[in-house]
Formats: sequence, structure tokens, C-alpha cells
Amino acid sequence: MDERVEGQILEEIFSHSEAYENLLVLADDIGSRVAGSAGEVAARDFLVETLERYGLDDVHTEAFPHRAWRPEREQLAVVGPVERELACRCAGLSPSTPEAGVEGEVVFLERCDQSELEENAERVRGRFVVAPYYPYARQLKTPLAARFGAVGLIEHRSYSGGLQPARTCVFARTGDMPVASISLEDAEYLRRLEARKGSVRLRLTLDSRIERKDSWNVVGQIEGTGGGDELLIAGGHYDTWHVGPGAIDNAAGVVAVLEAARGLIRYRQHLPRTVRFVLFGVEESGLVGAWAYTREHETELDDTILMINNDVGGRPSGLGLMGFGDLKPSLVEVAQRVRVEGGEGAEPFQVSVGGPGGWGSDHFPFVAHGVPAIGLGTESALPEDRFYGHTRADTAEKVYEQGLTECAAIDAQVLHHVANLPKRPAARKTQAQMEALFRDHDFTGTLELLDLWPPEHVKQRYFDIPDEL
Repeated sequence: MDERVEGQILEEIFSHSEAYENLLVLADDIGSRVAGSAGEVAARDFLVETLERYGLDDVHTEAFPHRAWRPEREQLAVVGPVERELACRCAGLSPSTPEAGVEGEVVFLERCDQSELEENAERVRGRFVVAPYYPYARQLKTPLAARFGAVGLIEHRSYSGGLQPARTCVFARTGDMPVASISLEDAEYLRRLEARKGSVRLRLTLDSRIERKDSWNVVGQIEGTGGGDELLIAGGHYDTWHVGPGAIDNAAGVVAVLEAARGLIRYRQHLPRTVRFVLFGVEESGLVGAWAYTREHETELDDTILMINNDVGGRPSGLGLMGFGDLKPSLVEVAQRVRVEGGEGAEPFQVSVGGPGGWGSDHFPFVAHGVPAIGLGTESALPEDRFYGHTRADTAEKVYEQGLTECAAIDAQVLHHVANLPKRPAARKTQAQMEALFRDHDFTGTLELLDLWPPEHVKQRYFDIPDEL
């Protein structure tokens, strides 16, 4: 690997970055890109045009079916001991309620995990569970609370600010019960109301439309000069929820991938291995595009030596290795050359070997297939930036512009470095090895709740979709 070439690539990216302008197209000009919408199609077309303009090879889209969801009605009301409307957001893939809604008293939980539900089983049955998003994710709370007989889940934000976040309640299937989110402030109001006036009763009315539609992954690549079949992948998802433009989550990740492609294409003669750029669709409701990619390209997974995922922007903080510790020596070499603008209290750029968890982003289907995968980690440039994800306030002015270019540069450094290694830095793991890794990290129960194992079952469950739902 020629560090002089790496320097030229970085100079191209830092001096001529188009990342922020591309972000403004996605977040301001197109806006919400929820799967199944006109905004998603507009984003798809923009990404195709941009990769073609940059001169990538074999730019194309790959269609896949999914369960497209859209909310028609989202209403939550206190009906006892007082009457009051509360703002709420329906959870993605949440089932519709009867037209008159679902009513029940509330029970407040702090985690809504297995142990807490067991401790409160009699109180939960027939009631709405009200619980914070953190520390136990909604996709895990939903099936558990349904097993214990809850009539619905009202998840509240963990931060103040009056916003109701949108998230999916389950992955790639209709949820077990109605689920909606409220602000932290409204949850605190409900607690005060119960303390002052006794049992609180809610009515939740959701009208959700779920139908079979096609979405797309957008793919382009830089053909390697070495003549082999080995390839690297850089990716990020371009879809959002219905509530906002998704500037940080995940226009920021998308434009970092685009900018890395733009920086590398001028030096394509220095890439012995093929580098493929994939902008995934339908991440938000279950990583559907990434699962579709692993299905479409199953015969290439043995030759995929690295996948680097970009999900949510900010100041780059490190590379997370998803259980593939063999990658660390090679990536530490890159990390020592990374250029990240400092900030007060900012940590050095790190390479960390974690477990194979991280089930909530597009690297996971690759991990599940044993493909070495890493995530480009970021931290908020301003403390309040972390408050806006999955809300209408995830807008372009919140984006740390310098971080977009820095993330793109790191992507390009990693891709250039690994594409030039004399041998692949880590072997693909077998399914038995992945199962052992999951057991070692106490991850098997989580996969069971999410219904994300084994991969063959997941792909059948995701893509065997009837025409009429």
C-alpha cells in the first residue's frame, strides 16, 4: 500500500468534498424517504445519478420485496381520571387497532425486559406498558410485553425536548400489539397524574397500512485491477421514518459513502481488489435491504473480505469490529493515520473489538453470514445532537459538516488499505463459528426474540411475502 497515494486520495476528499451538498439534496430537497414513498424513489434516482456522475462501474438498482408501512391515524388520549389528548407516533409495522381504539390502564416499567415483566406479570396483563426506550430496545420489549398479556406498549423518549421518536416495533413482520411513542414530558405527566389522582386509563387508536411493495438497493463499484474475485463493500442506508428528513440518520452515512467513492475513483488504478458501494433500502424496518443483498449475492460472500457500515454521522470516533478480532492489526495501521478534528474532551480514534451484537444496522446481515464487518463509529459534535434521531428535528443544520468529510476520508483510507493487503485480513466464519460466538456473548436469546437466526430462515421470512397482506 502506497501511503503517497493515500495522501492524494485524502487531499481530493478534504479539498473538494461534495458531501454536505449531497446531504442537502437528500434532507432538504427530498426530505422524508420512508420505504414505499415517493421520497424513497426520488432518493434512489439521485443516488444512481450521483454514482454514474462519479464514473463508477456497473451502477444499477436491485429490487426486493418488503412490507411497506404507512400510518393513516395516530391518536392517544387519556380517558381517565381526566380527558386529555397526547401527541404520539405510531411504531413502524404496528398493527391497526379497532376503529374505536384500544383502552387500558397503564403500568410503568423501567426496562420492560424479561425479569421486570416476570416481577410485574399480574399488573401487566390487560394494561398498557409505559417504558423508556433505553436501556432495552423496542424491538425486544414488544414481543415480550405481548407474551405477558399487555394490550399495548407506550414507549417514551429518554431525553427531554417534547419530541416523539418513530421506530419499528418488530423486524419485517406485523407487530404483536399496538405500539406508539410519546415524549418524556408526557410520560412524566402521566406519572404525576397517577400519583395525584389514581389509576390512569389510555385509549390508543392506530390505523396502519401494510402492503407488499418493492424497494431497492443502489449499487456501484470500482473494478479491481488485480483480476481476482475478492471485493470490499462500503454501505449505508438511505431510507428514513415518516416523521422527518433523516439528516443525521442516515443521509450523513450515505453521503460519506458517496464521497469515499468520489475520492477513490480518480485513483482506481491503485485498487487491486474491487470496491463496491451499496446504498441500502428499508433499513429502518428490519435491515431488509442488507438481508436482500446477502440473498442476491450469496455466491459472492466467500469473496467479500470486508464490509464497512456507515450509520449516523458526527465526529468519527473509531472502528468497531463485530467479533472479527483478526481484523484489528490491519485496521490499527489505518487508525494511526486518521485525521479527525479535535474537540474539547474528544477521544483519540480507536479500533475496538466488540461482540457480534449490533443487530440494529446494516452490517448485521453480513455478520450473520460470517462476513468480516466493521462499523464506522461517530459521536455527537454537540451534546444535544443525540436528542434528534428518528424525530422531525433530525434536520440539516444539526449535521456536523466537517464530520461528513472525515468519515468519507476514513472509509476511503480503510478501503484503499485493505484492497492492497497481500492477503485477506480475516477469514469468513462458518455458521457453527457464528453460533459459538453468539453463545459466548450471551446473544442467542436476543436473536430468538428478534427472530433473526439462522440466516436461511430470516431470508425466507423476510421475502416470502404474499401479494396481499
